Amino acid sequence: MLAVGALLTATVALAQDPDLARRQAEAAAEIAARAEEETVLAEGEGRSETFAYCTACHNTALIRRSAFTRDRWDDLMDWMVEKHGMNPIDGEFRTTIVDYLAQHYGPRARGPRGGNPFLD
Repeated sequence: MLAVGALLTATVALAQDPDLARRQAEAAAEIAARAEEETVLAEGEGRSETFAYCTACHNTALIRRSAFTRDRWDDLMDWMVEKHGMNPIDGEFRTTIVDYLAQHYGPRARGPRGGNPFLD
């Protein structure tokens, strides 16, 4: 109920101050635009290629929250072609992207307690 009250208060405040609503919308748009720059991905060989090719279909959040093995990243290339109509990539270009993804977005290391961040 408290969240509903806060939302109602915020809505009333925005309705009373259209300039505030405009400024908040502009700030949100600026943050969203900044979030999808190439630099949100880990630095390394293949970042530019990965950003350019992958963001044609989806945002970088999908990449950044993934943690796949190299084989799984490679399989995903075929899956995206088959299921989502992605243009196939082959050869050195594919290797560059898959290597980059595997190196920077591979399985996360687990600590001594199985990867629980509250215990490790």
